[in-house]
Amino acid sequence: MNGPESQTIEEVLFEKMGVSVEGAFATGADFVDEKVSHAAQQGIDLEPRLSSLMGMLVKLTEPETMSALNTLLERLPQLAQLAKLADEMPNIIATVGDVLDDYQQRCSNEGIDVEKSLVNGLQAALWLGTQVEKEDLSRIGELLKSDILSHHAITVLSNAANSLASAQQDACGSQTKERVGMLGLIGLMRNPEIQKSVAFAAKFGECFGKNMDTPAS
Repeated sequence: MNGPESQTIEEVLFEKMGVSVEGAFATGADFVDEKVSHAAQQGIDLEPRLSSLMGMLVKLTEPETMSALNTLLERLPQLAQLAKLADEMPNIIATVGDVLDDYQQRCSNEGIDVEKSLVNGLQAALWLGTQVEKEDLSRIGELLKSDILSHHAITVLSNAANSLASAQQDACGSQTKERVGMLGLIGLMRNPEIQKSVAFAAKFGECFGKNMDTPAS
């Protein structure tokens, strides 16, 4: 029998348990044989499975695979957050769906067909994209930066459009065509509305003349 100083740790442990190394290996072999025989009785061939398992183990222990696994382990907290977000995704989608349904219902109550509006908007954008060149986009950008779309400018243009429509209807829509001569124009100057229009025209001419000296950007 080997002395204590020449025994391995395994031998010492087996000796403490009252089992020899040979007996332990024999017991283990018997256990494995029993499991293999039991699997065979159930129609399971363990040999190809063990071969596949060994092949997988070889791949797992390759340096590239181990490096990838280490990176994955470092990202586990972020993956846990993504998994939590995935669990909450059905509720988020349901909430977004409720919001969209509510918006569509409100649009429908106002007589707006959301689907038709989206289709027409997309078609308009595609058509405009085929018609507008880069230089045109630059000009449109300058137009948007100008005062033409300011609140006051739009109000003035709206008033001018309404006035043109009303004047055309009054002057051309009636059966009797009204004619105004020079004396009639002088007489109209006593009309307060005409006086306001003339004052506006004079002020416009003054402002326009000043802006004509400003170079275009």
